[in-house]
Amino acid sequence: MIHPRFRPLCYALALALLGYFPTLNAADQATSAPTHVNASPTDPEVEKAYRTGLQLEISRDWARAVEHYQSAFARWPQKPEFRQRLILCEMHVKLLKRYQDQSFRKILLKLEPTECVRLYSEIIDLIASRFVDAIELQSLTRRGVDNLEVALREPEFQKSNAATATSSQIQQLRQWLRSNRSALPAEASREQARQFVAGVAEKAWSAAGLNAQSVYMEFIFGASDALDEFSSCLTPDKLEDLYAVIDGNFVGLGVELKDDPNGLLLTGVIRGGPAWEAGLKSGEVIVAVDGNSLKGLGLDQAAARLQGMEGTSVELVLAQNGSSRVVRLMRRPVEVESVVDAKILDPAAGIAYLKLNSFQKTTQRELNNAISRLSAQGMQLLIMDLRGNPGGLLNCSVEIADQFLENGLIVTTRGRSEGQSQKYIAAPGDDWKFPMVVLVDRESASASEILAGALQENGRADIVGERSFGKGSVQSIFPIKSAPAGLKLTTARFYSPNDRPYTEGVTPNIVTRQVARPTGNSKITGEYLEDYTLRAALDHARQRMAGNKPTRTAGNASTNLPATVSAELR
Repeated sequence: MIHPRFRPLCYALALALLGYFPTLNAADQATSAPTHVNASPTDPEVEKAYRTGLQLEISRDWARAVEHYQSAFARWPQKPEFRQRLILCEMHVKLLKRYQDQSFRKILLKLEPTECVRLYSEIIDLIASRFVDAIELQSLTRRGVDNLEVALREPEFQKSNAATATSSQIQQLRQWLRSNRSALPAEASREQARQFVAGVAEKAWSAAGLNAQSVYMEFIFGASDALDEFSSCLTPDKLEDLYAVIDGNFVGLGVELKDDPNGLLLTGVIRGGPAWEAGLKSGEVIVAVDGNSLKGLGLDQAAARLQGMEGTSVELVLAQNGSSRVVRLMRRPVEVESVVDAKILDPAAGIAYLKLNSFQKTTQRELNNAISRLSAQGMQLLIMDLRGNPGGLLNCSVEIADQFLENGLIVTTRGRSEGQSQKYIAAPGDDWKFPMVVLVDRESASASEILAGALQENGRADIVGERSFGKGSVQSIFPIKSAPAGLKLTTARFYSPNDRPYTEGVTPNIVTRQVARPTGNSKITGEYLEDYTLRAALDHARQRMAGNKPTRTAGNASTNLPATVSAELR
């Protein structure tokens, strides 16, 4: 794959990442394990949930602990103890993922100390000048101290970086870190931050023989983790993976994966890829790769076993429902499609359906081709499905919206640095004039929300489904000059044509919910029978084509949204 150092920088991305609350003292408040939570006698469920989480921590099951504390904090947001434990467990998860990343171990940890100093300087310079909000460097160095203090508890970290240190030396270093985490003044300069980290690295070496590279990496990754849930430092492999997603192609097997106790669960198979051609199906579990079991490995570590050079082969053992089979696949380039389904649903009414999965470099070309085919088949109205679409390229969603709009504001972005505050306005004339219905759900985010919001608030399409995710920020990718790494940084926030922040999500004109299983008299049959949102959209589309207007309740004057219909389907 071509090295992506000089590719374009700015992309609007929607990634499902774990949140971080940077105002908390993660080392002082979260790193010890108290035996009880501040629960009243009437809160036995809270106490039980807390003890369950602590047991997961004791067993070092950090990923499950994160899921547990996320659920607990969502249920009892008034209990800060859950949030504090969540922060700690997330730090452990991220640390272990770094050390399972071969590009981190073989490239970043092998940098010379002077190269680490330059890398840290470049990272904090970018954050100070480009992050959407002004940041005190003190908060970034505190997170670095917290990262390092937590890392010193992990056997994998100690083995890699301080193999000769005694437990007493490690404990003394941790105590020193906690005592000095606030030594940097609140109004510290970048030079003072650099000197502070250099002092920590010197102390770590003299106290426990800890190499400088490992110290700087915790401050480098900690600085980006301290900003928001969408910013992060990218290892060489993660940077390559991200550009592959943006480009819509990569070398591999063409599978979508999820962690499973026995290996890797197939959640999707990309059409046209090696796995698709070999007949792999969603629901199967990859339990072994080239004769090596995946049981007990984390997602990143197990998935790394599937990676390899183009033209090489890999043997997989797949299990499902008590049976297993062996397949051998050849790694090769895989094209990821944005348009995954396009067909006429109702030939008599000319109603077409199109599923859009992402916004990448190939999306506009794919969409043009699909719409041309549907138009040739008699399309009069299009139902565009953006459900589950996490977003992608900002410019791609803007260009698509422009083709549907004759005029009007598409989206506004506002940032702190030069070039980040923009108004995107549709050029006169629209390429596609047919009426539209757009489907969204809670997983429609970022570029999906920009497109849906622009079409809705310009009166171009009705929105059907659930309120969207609510990701209202733009991330820019900065390739790093001092090392083969990258920085994904939130550089702007975006707003709807009515100047509404997208953190509120997009509220559908027709909110759907299913109250019972569909009956046999549905107007949709086959694979769409149980898709109640699509059934509501099709009914609405038929009424529009017939010139009928559905009964509506009062609209939302505060956001100038069209009035809302609640569709309860049985």
